[in-house]
Amino acid sequence: MGLAKRSDLETRLSRVREGLNKLELEALLVTHIPNIFYLTGMRASAAAVLVEMKRVTLITDSRYITVARSLADSGRSLEEICIVQVLGSYDETVREEVFRRGLSRLGVESQNMTMKQALWYRQELEKSTTVVPTDGLVEEARILKDAGELQSLRHAGSLLASVVPLALDFVRKGRTERGIAADIERLLVTGGFEGRAFETIVASGPRSALPHARPGQRRLDDGDLVLLDFGGIYDGYCVDITRTACVGAPGDKAKRLHEAVLEAQAAAIAVVKPGIFASDVDTAARHLLKERGLADEFGHSTGHGLGIEIHEAPWIAPVNHSKNGAVDVMLMA
Repeated sequence: MGLAKRSDLETRLSRVREGLNKLELEALLVTHIPNIFYLTGMRASAAAVLVEMKRVTLITDSRYITVARSLADSGRSLEEICIVQVLGSYDETVREEVFRRGLSRLGVESQNMTMKQALWYRQELEKSTTVVPTDGLVEEARILKDAGELQSLRHAGSLLASVVPLALDFVRKGRTERGIAADIERLLVTGGFEGRAFETIVASGPRSALPHARPGQRRLDDGDLVLLDFGGIYDGYCVDITRTACVGAPGDKAKRLHEAVLEAQAAAIAVVKPGIFASDVDTAARHLLKERGLADEFGHSTGHGLGIEIHEAPWIAPVNHSKNGAVDVMLMA
């Protein structure tokens, strides 16, 4: 996929601006780095974006200013984008841009701003600008994937699928969890990924019951069930996969548990369609496992969205009653 098309960026912005209209905001200050990549196509460790109804201002420092200007000049970025270099601090530069534009109502990303920052902005801008906390304006737009995003995610999924059999070959008696994790992460890079999407999980024996265990120095032994959970980043988009392997032949109990989980997964997938609640998908899996007498063992949510972040909306969980929407342009794991 590479850089997002200008038309895709404009569509993304239009969805965010709908949210601004509903909240009667003149602008939104975007500080969450994944959201900045989503709206502008620029990948950086530090930046800020002011989204107005007719203009987008990308604020960044000397480390990324050349990249930002090249992006603006490439013809693939937003036509209305304005590049501003940080002088002093990010917050001070944002303050000056807000003053210069005479903005009276400014939204901020409350989930991605510290209390210290929020208080600073309110104090600095209180005479001229009302600072309004917002929740998930960009994240909600990110749920629906455009054609370019789907292309990247599908290709990333294909790359990850090719890594799985090689990763399973590492599951052998005597190997340490940490050694297997390191080998898997090397496979991700040689297999075409930019790097890992999260810290690889390898948990064996009794530790395989820990969903988010960190790899240790435990050595695999005969009969161990081994949990492998890994993923990669491709074109700025994350994919992940979970597999359970066994050192030697699995026992009857392990086979029964695997069959139950596989049936629960199939039940959840079967109910996915436009218009249902995310919690309905979770309920389908949970109901199947309850029938198998495993309800008390299912403490984790059923799944989550994939995209620029490894965990993003929609959350496939019992308490999420948001609509799934157009599931043919939504990716879940």
